[in-house]
Amino acid sequence: AFFLEKHPRHGKAHSSPGSLEKLDPLTASSLIKAYYGADVSASRLDKVLDALIAANNQVEAEIQTDPAHYFYCEEIAKGQSHLQAYRKTLLDEARKEGSMDGARVSAGKALHILQKFYSNSNWVEMGRGVPYEHLGMGGCEGGFLCKDNLLVTDMLTSGYRSWKACGKKPPGKCSHGTPDDITSRSAPTGGINKETWDPVMSPHHDLHLQAARLAIQATRDFFVAPGYGFLDKVGETAFRSFFNLATYSLTFVVDTTGSMSEEIAWVKDHCLELLHKYAGSPDAPHNYVLVPFSDPDFGPVFVTENVKEFQVAIEALTVSGGDDCPEMALSGLELALRASEPRSKIFTFTDASAKDIDKMDVVKMLVESKGSQVNPLLTGVCHEDRAIREAPRPFTNVFEELAWLSGGFYVLTTKAKLPELLGVMELALNAAPVTVIRGRLRGDPMYFSVDDALSEFTVSIRSLEGARAEAFSLTLQQPSGTAPPDLTTVIASVDRQVVKVPRVAETGMWKLTVVPSGYYEVEVGGKSLLDINIQLLEGTQDLMLPIQGRPVQGGNYTVSVRLQGEDLGARPQRLVILDSTLTPVDAIPLVQRRNAQSHVLGLARLSLHHPVTILLVEGQTGTGVSFSRLHPTPVTAAAVLLAALEGQNTTLHPGDTTTLQVQVSNSGPEDTFSFSVRDELGLLQSFEPSSVTLASGESLVLYANFTAPKNFSGFASSIATFSARGGSAQNYIKVPLIAVPEAAQTEDVIPPTHKLLGVNFPCVKEDPDCTRHNWTVRFSVTDDQGPVTIQVVENPRGLTCRLATSGGQICVYRSTCCSQVVQLLFSDRTGNADTLVVDYRNPDL
Repeated sequence: AFFLEKHPRHGKAHSSPGSLEKLDPLTASSLIKAYYGADVSASRLDKVLDALIAANNQVEAEIQTDPAHYFYCEEIAKGQSHLQAYRKTLLDEARKEGSMDGARVSAGKALHILQKFYSNSNWVEMGRGVPYEHLGMGGCEGGFLCKDNLLVTDMLTSGYRSWKACGKKPPGKCSHGTPDDITSRSAPTGGINKETWDPVMSPHHDLHLQAARLAIQATRDFFVAPGYGFLDKVGETAFRSFFNLATYSLTFVVDTTGSMSEEIAWVKDHCLELLHKYAGSPDAPHNYVLVPFSDPDFGPVFVTENVKEFQVAIEALTVSGGDDCPEMALSGLELALRASEPRSKIFTFTDASAKDIDKMDVVKMLVESKGSQVNPLLTGVCHEDRAIREAPRPFTNVFEELAWLSGGFYVLTTKAKLPELLGVMELALNAAPVTVIRGRLRGDPMYFSVDDALSEFTVSIRSLEGARAEAFSLTLQQPSGTAPPDLTTVIASVDRQVVKVPRVAETGMWKLTVVPSGYYEVEVGGKSLLDINIQLLEGTQDLMLPIQGRPVQGGNYTVSVRLQGEDLGARPQRLVILDSTLTPVDAIPLVQRRNAQSHVLGLARLSLHHPVTILLVEGQTGTGVSFSRLHPTPVTAAAVLLAALEGQNTTLHPGDTTTLQVQVSNSGPEDTFSFSVRDELGLLQSFEPSSVTLASGESLVLYANFTAPKNFSGFASSIATFSARGGSAQNYIKVPLIAVPEAAQTEDVIPPTHKLLGVNFPCVKEDPDCTRHNWTVRFSVTDDQGPVTIQVVENPRGLTCRLATSGGQICVYRSTCCSQVVQLLFSDRTGNADTLVVDYRNPDL
């Protein structure tokens, strides 16, 4: 919100300070709508937030032996070192071009450490109302549930826990205090943590709100604090990319072989006119991407935010070659998916089949991970593609399968009917697309719910009669029995019709009738901020985390349904399961829960019995109107599972080699699997085996060796992707890697050194005017590794320092006799700390 206030849309004025940060409620949907002043989907930002939360939670699941990731056991200096390492990796990755996936993993892990400090240290108990920048050490003494039992309330400490890495809890030290923490049973009993509201889980539960507020402020500072925040370190462009703040890309993948001259001329004459019409509107794309392809060439990728520059690039396209029919269409599509924003609209123009069928798996993975919509607009094909025989339902070619998988339009027409395609493109210019329902008609009418969150919708009907298809007509009927006003026809051909309702006049159950009776596929889509976010979860280390890769056929999972949009009263009520033919096979009630952000979740247990499952959510809006939303990407279940083994080293130093192990399990029939491994930084040296035959129920371990270059100098993260493909099953998993430079291997664990040079204390114990005299403390402080920060708990204004000729600082602390104690905290840049306490209240000190 802070960033968007400072960086308005092109041609718009800056928002007033706080106008976005103080939105109530402040959600991704309310923020994006307020920024654009129109209905624009926040799904891209939501996806980033989900990734950050998943990486944050992954620490809990994967790092169970290092107390510094949680600030347990007074591991404050080491925790700070971890935090700095993750932050440096984040900054280095964000400054590079390409995927931000690795950067988001580093950010999520850094935020885990940052946020745990406020719940697991005594910073809140010290009465501090702002985030802490210099970490120190301390302790506490016995008392009931470690409450009101801190030995001193102005020295930093954290609780011990019954972890092997923590060692034995020292006398007088506080515990973490969860029920499974056996150290909390010895004095001082109880614990210090404030992680939850629950007094059983968190002894200092009454301070949870203060800890949470400080963690929120510290998270904000992590990203946008002036001078040292992520924004100032990487700049506006990288910040936008990291948070997916752009809307969507409009991408053209164009066949430039000799037979495509008519199609390219049509794109120049008609499509560009449409794009100019929408330029500057909230529905306009963030940028435009152009990828030409032929055979054997494909690319280069052209990206621009200027529609005029896009026009110049298209007008520069020339056609040549094309003596043989199949072209490198999937290679061009792969480039397009990688270059486009998430949930983009991609149009493929060709009159030939795809030659590079071997790219299909990679393209499908990209479609699934990025959620983009592929719209193949074909004016011819060469032959039926052999690869589609393995598909879960019959497709005439790979383009039709990709359109079905991504929720796009597949159109096969003739060159003479090119003008009909313009309507397909206009439907794609929608900044808040949703799918209301998909289904099939065999003579009977179809009923579907139109809710008050829909501002407009379209009905698309495609004949499934094949060569027997004949002209058909449709009738739409509102709940009142009348025809909708302003109904417009977008596409009208023998086998497909699309109509648009530009304004919803009535909500409730609408009726669709098609004549003559036949076999049709129907999709209702529209524009709405009310959308669904669906995740498949599985349990690990007492946590429910998003699954890695594809789910396994026959597996049991938890489905999490979260509603997006501004209607906070909307509720998801039922999950409808459809198979690949769009036939409902089950309906499961959703259990209502609230997550940590107070968002309503719908939860259900789901068993995946089919290779392909389509999920439809039904519920009610805040006004009581029924709604339905279809998850645009089908859930593809695999018969092969890939799982990274626990406890592996994923951090590399220059010249180091690490081996990652991934278990491959076959739950289907006997099959021969081929394996592939790749990573973003090119660290992969080898992997084995390359292929193997696995019987049903059999498994093996795939080994991959990664080596960091010896001259490596910066922090970096990489995503290693392991893939397995059999004759009828395929799956993948992504494992993060972190490369750390040589300088980071030697951890500075030595705190600054101080020396007391003298004390002058003229105070009289029973003096009626304690302001008449001042007392002073003179000391020196040095650190071999760099500068030292000095913090005074009691009276910061009483401290003056100067640089010493021999290095370090010479300081004098001065106070009136009204205050006869001072605690000085010395911290170096890695968080190592020491203290000096002078206390004349106690003659024994």
